[in-house]
Amino acid sequence: MKYGQDSSWFRVVAWIVIQCCCIVQIADAEISPDFLMDSDPELQVPEPIQKYDPQLTVLWLQALARPEIDMQRMAAETIARAQGRGVPDLEKAIPRLEEILTSSTSHPAARFAAARALIVLESRDSISQLFDVSQAYGSDFRQLIEPALATWGMPSVREVWIGRLTSADTRFRDLALAIRGLGEVRETSALPELLNIVNDVTRNSAIRLEAAKAAGSIAESGLEPEVERLLADSQTPLSVNQLCAIRLLGSHSSGEAKQFLVQLARHDEPTVVAAALQRLNAIDYSLVLPVAGLAIQNSDVQVRRQGVHCMLERPELSHIEPLSGLLADPHPGLRHEVCEGLFQLAERSEFSEPIREAAMEVLAGDPWQGQQEASLLLGALEHQPAAERLVELLESPRVEVSVHSAWALRKVAVPETVPAMIEQANRQAERRRLVGDRPEIDMQLAHLFEAVGVIKAKDALPLLTEYIPKTDGNHYARGAAIWAIGQIKSGERDSRIEDKLAERILDDEPRPSETMLVKQMSAIALGRMQAVDQADMMRGRSLKISAASESDDIDVSEKNEARLRLALALGWAVKALTGEELPPPNPLIAGESRWFLEPVN
Repeated sequence: MKYGQDSSWFRVVAWIVIQCCCIVQIADAEISPDFLMDSDPELQVPEPIQKYDPQLTVLWLQALARPEIDMQRMAAETIARAQGRGVPDLEKAIPRLEEILTSSTSHPAARFAAARALIVLESRDSISQLFDVSQAYGSDFRQLIEPALATWGMPSVREVWIGRLTSADTRFRDLALAIRGLGEVRETSALPELLNIVNDVTRNSAIRLEAAKAAGSIAESGLEPEVERLLADSQTPLSVNQLCAIRLLGSHSSGEAKQFLVQLARHDEPTVVAAALQRLNAIDYSLVLPVAGLAIQNSDVQVRRQGVHCMLERPELSHIEPLSGLLADPHPGLRHEVCEGLFQLAERSEFSEPIREAAMEVLAGDPWQGQQEASLLLGALEHQPAAERLVELLESPRVEVSVHSAWALRKVAVPETVPAMIEQANRQAERRRLVGDRPEIDMQLAHLFEAVGVIKAKDALPLLTEYIPKTDGNHYARGAAIWAIGQIKSGERDSRIEDKLAERILDDEPRPSETMLVKQMSAIALGRMQAVDQADMMRGRSLKISAASESDDIDVSEKNEARLRLALALGWAVKALTGEELPPPNPLIAGESRWFLEPVN
């Protein structure tokens, strides 16, 4: 029935290029299954507050003053970590850290930890001591200290870096560090030596690539002749010349530079193609359009990714079908990006219907990857004609499909799907009896229960009430079932259900302990059902939790966050029943515990 309208050295070089040039992050707004019970109603959870015992710094300073190597090292490491967490007064440690840094008797481990702590504390007055140590105590110290000195603007370190470029005695790590540093500070005087390294085919390929990247960062124009020279040399193996050429053009956007990049985008080696397309996209997506169709068919995921970026940034109706095909891409990151990109594109009226039609074709196909992403996309678009196929996919052998399709059914919210969802929930209950608790069963049931709650399907109430009593598992499913009961019975009294929900809130037995999620959803359901007889009980429980948070410093943890949300849910229910605004519980304390030294109190 119809219900309505997802070995070789060259491989090392290629990996470096991919890591540095081509990898992009999946969109922050990536579509993923969520639960309505986490946000409906919206509980205003107060932000944790920072609070630290002032004796922490005193203890760590005492540890730094001790002669034991491990005491010095652990104290310095702790100070560096604590700086990032807002512990106050740590600058008092700087004089002692400088002593450990510069003393000839300091152990290397303690000296290294002191150097790192000074850098984290941004002790710019220690710049001279840090520089001296970086040059005196080996490559590990240089790798740690020199980037900070460059950021702080110390000319001496630039001079050292330039000297390394021409020295035959410079080791690989130090040379790579110098090249990267000169590129980051855009030291123009280093450009000739960097180009010499790039053009020296006897050099290590990784060093040539580093030098090309640095030169490309320094020079925004004028390196086209160098690129032409590199591309004219056909004797160098492994496509290193081509990769160097692309890096040299890292800041160039001249017509000649674009021509070189377009030429390289048609290279036989995918690593070269990906790097060239990435740079062309950075200059102008229109430059990639002529080859984007071929790019998304490439066997290399980074080449496909650059084609996708171009098509999404310069969308045309002809792009929809090939892009939708990538919803079944074998690379999970890329298919998620395509899914999110098509979702955003569907907000434009001219693309909305073609995207929905293309996604429906993918949903009907066999690849599970496409079924997963199409479920997400069509669910996010609330495309009701997908409902029948989504019901079929509930029984998919792939967890990614069976769970995502259940979420999508909640999003499309088609009433005619309720019998099928109840039937699936009963099958899953039987499976649980046979195989025990499984996360995928719990997750699918939770999505299905939220779906019948959104639809307000009274036919589902007998099934949902079976999930009120305490069990060892099914925690998400039980929370969602109780949330759905509150939706379906909103404004409708039912003493039998109310008593069962009150029992969940009052159940403090430890084995097995009742979950905070079930308690929270029980309070919200009672509020929605207008169970005024339970208002006093919920007021008392909320005030009890709030009193405990006043008498103790309650730190941030999963358990304490759940207790806080329970107090807020109880307060929300009391207000819904009586209009009374309960005082909010105290915020959690974000001060970190478990330091290597702490006050005994």
